[in-house]
Amino acid sequence: MSNLKPKSKLNTLLFVFIILILLGLNFSNFSFKHFLPGIALLVGIILTAIQNDDAIAHYSKLWSSKVLSYAIIFLGFGFNLSNILKAGMAGIGYTVISIGGTLCLGLLIGKWLKNQDKISMLISSGTAICGGSAIAAIAPVIRANHAETAVAMGAIFLLNAVGLILFPIIGHHLHLTQNEFGLLSALAIHDTSSVVGSCLAYGSEALMVGTTVKLVRALWIIPVSLIIAAIYSRKNHEEAHTGKTKKPWFILWFILASLSVTIIPALQPVGIHLKEFGESLFVIALFLIGYNVSFKNIKAVGAKVFIQAVSLWIIVSILVISALKLHLLH
Repeated sequence: MSNLKPKSKLNTLLFVFIILILLGLNFSNFSFKHFLPGIALLVGIILTAIQNDDAIAHYSKLWSSKVLSYAIIFLGFGFNLSNILKAGMAGIGYTVISIGGTLCLGLLIGKWLKNQDKISMLISSGTAICGGSAIAAIAPVIRANHAETAVAMGAIFLLNAVGLILFPIIGHHLHLTQNEFGLLSALAIHDTSSVVGSCLAYGSEALMVGTTVKLVRALWIIPVSLIIAAIYSRKNHEEAHTGKTKKPWFILWFILASLSVTIIPALQPVGIHLKEFGESLFVIALFLIGYNVSFKNIKAVGAKVFIQAVSLWIIVSILVISALKLHLLH
C-alpha cells in the first residue's frame, strides 16, 4: 500500500469535482457530447500539469486500466449479437478485407515513420475498427503505457471531430446517396458516436446504414484483440513462462455481457442503461489516463504519430470513396 498523500485537500477536491462534472455531462443532453471523451483526456493532461501531485497521479494510474476494462465490459451490454450478426453477414467479406487491410497499411506506415510498435498498433486498430473503444481494448493487451494510449486517443478524437464536420460536406459535394454516405461514415470515421453525428446531418437512411455497419465492425474488437494478444504473448515468450503475460479477460466478460442481452431479450432495456454507464466509465478512464501524461511525455512520443494517424485516415477515406464511385461497395 502506498504512503503517498495528496499535496493538499484542495487538489483532491478539484480532482473529484472534475470527475463529477464529467459524469454529469455524460448523463445529460450536452450538445457536444460526442467530444466528451477527448475533452476528458485533455482536461486530465492540463490538470496534472497544474497540480503536479504525485499521490493523485499514483492512484489515478492504479485505477485507470481497471476502469477502462470495466468500461469495455459494460459497453458489451449495448450489443445485441443476433441482430448485428444478421445485418453483417452479407458484407463479411469486405469487412474482413477492409479491417485486415487497414491494420496492415497502418503498421507499414508506422514502420516507415519509425514509430514505436505499440503506438503504431493502437493507431492502426483504432482506425480499422472503432476508434477509442478499440484502442481501449488493445492498450492493456499490448501493455501500452499512458503516454502511448493518450497520444493515440488524442489523434483519433481529433480526426473524429474533423470527420464529423467535414464528411457531410464531402458527401454533398460528391453527390453521394444516403446509402453510400452511411457506408463512407462507417468505414472511414473512427468512433460510433461520430458516425451517428455525421449521418444525422446527412439523412435518416444514412444514419441507419452507418450505425448498422459500424456496430458490425465494432464486434471485431473481440477477435482482433484475441489475435493481437496471442501475437504479443508469443513475442514476449519470456513473460509467458513466468505467467506475467497480460490476459484480455475483460474481452471474455464483454462477450458474456453481449450474450446476456442477446439470449434474454427482457434484459435489453437494462442493457441500454448499463451501456450508458460503460460510456461514463470510459470518459472517466480517459481523464485518469490524461492525468498521468505530461506534455513532455507527448513530445517524447513525437509528431510522427499524428502523421501516421492522419495519413492512414486520408488513404482509407480515399479508398472507400473510390470503391463507392466504382460501385465496388453497396
